[in-house]
Amino acid sequence: MTAALLPRDEEPLARHLPLRCGGAAEHWLEVRSEEQLVAAVKLARSEKWIIRPVQAFQDALPPEGGLVGLVVRLGGELEAVTPREDGTLLVGAGAVLAPIGLLPGFEALLDAPGTLWDAYEEGWIQPAITQVRRFRGRSIEQVDEAASDGRSLLVSAVLRPGAKVAPPRAGQVFREVTARGAKLRDLLRKAQLAGLRVHGATLGERDPAVLANRGDATPRELRALILAVKERVHSATGIQLEERLGPPGRGGRL
Repeated sequence: MTAALLPRDEEPLARHLPLRCGGAAEHWLEVRSEEQLVAAVKLARSEKWIIRPVQAFQDALPPEGGLVGLVVRLGGELEAVTPREDGTLLVGAGAVLAPIGLLPGFEALLDAPGTLWDAYEEGWIQPAITQVRRFRGRSIEQVDEAASDGRSLLVSAVLRPGAKVAPPRAGQVFREVTARGAKLRDLLRKAQLAGLRVHGATLGERDPAVLANRGDATPRELRALILAVKERVHSATGIQLEERLGPPGRGGRL
């Protein structure tokens, strides 16, 4: 094993996630190239570790007890954004999306949360994808417009300009409501939930659809706030809100 692929043990997740809480990653490894990603998969398989990708600024609700297995963070060439002659972009899976929104034709990404990895796992970026490069089985393959299947690791994708995508807002805790034409933030405002707080866990004052950690909230306190909001909205409207924030490391668990 090379020094570049020596995982750190018990890495605190709070250092890497916007909600700044949660336990530790059992093994943490940052990879900076396709070759290192392949080597990381081989390492995990040899040690019988689950691979859990956790990217920069990932919208996720950390677990109280941390994550077991090998937690992989994509950096280096895996977060590069490269313009191509045909106007498309070659985007690494670890690339943060919001800065891409400054480029002509990609303005819809300006307020997008997280990285390409997160958008690919959630599925909302799919209309913009023309090609996908991913690790599957024992090697890297390139395919057209492939959706996440839970059995592969995204490496990069080609994005076309002008695609109609609807990214969630950073920190948006529930999926957008479509029943009765209601908008999520308006629904929460009418239920007088703006600014609702449980210790350090709070909903936004200006946008109550956004969950934030204003202090030292624990995952348990964040979860308590989410459940309280769901119960109040369901009691008042009959609408069952669907949570958007899942645990970190979801998707591509080989």
